[in-house]
Amino acid sequence: MGRKSGCCFPLLWFVVFVFQSPAGASVVWTALLEISYSIPGSTETVSEVCECGLYGLDSPLHGASGVVGIPSSPDLDACEADTHFTFSEAPWIALIERGNCTFTDKIKVAVRNGSSAVVIFNVHGTGNETRPMVHNGEWKVAIVTASNATTGEV
Repeated sequence: MGRKSGCCFPLLWFVVFVFQSPAGASVVWTALLEISYSIPGSTETVSEVCECGLYGLDSPLHGASGVVGIPSSPDLDACEADTHFTFSEAPWIALIERGNCTFTDKIKVAVRNGSSAVVIFNVHGTGNETRPMVHNGEWKVAIVTASNATTGEV
């Protein structure tokens, strides 16, 4: 996501839905994502809504909204403690690519930088399946995983 140009995501928010399997064996906390962005060189704003995210297993189940910030330096995967983001005025939502370190490491970096929520998306080319995310810790921010299609091809 951070490597694409010409698009920005000024708003992202979550709504909680609960789905239970017929056998009652598992509960999945689904996040409804609304992504709004401006088309470069135009005054047009595009909004997309999809039921395409899952809350992390230790995430609080509440909504969030704000401008999206992506890791900018020195680490685009948000694995290093000194990672910075492209946006830091509250409220903002960290959008981080999956891989190269634990979910917990990525969440810690985003929260330390002041994010209001964290969305971790699949690396391009790894498929669009969204599975429950395991991460340790008591978090006050919503933590959601999403497919790579959600972050630019919805």
